[in-house]
Amino acid sequence: MRTTIELPDELLAQAKVNAAQRGISLRQFFMEAVQSRLAPEPRKVRKPPPMIGDTHAAPLPVLTREQVDEAMFG
Repeated sequence: MRTTIELPDELLAQAKVNAAQRGISLRQFFMEAVQSRLAPEPRKVRKPPPMIGDTHAAPLPVLTREQVDEAMFG
């Protein structure tokens, strides 16, 4: 399908230079640019928190609120 778009002269010049540097046609350059803009953004992967202390030691047990209160306030 053919379409017409209006671009500022400087933007078109930059696109032509970039396409030439990459060895692709201006058509291919714009197809890749539009495809990359329409692609879904990658989901962020939540990393586990960093380990503090000896990473080979057994993990500490998870304490309940009551156990923390008892340890802190008696």
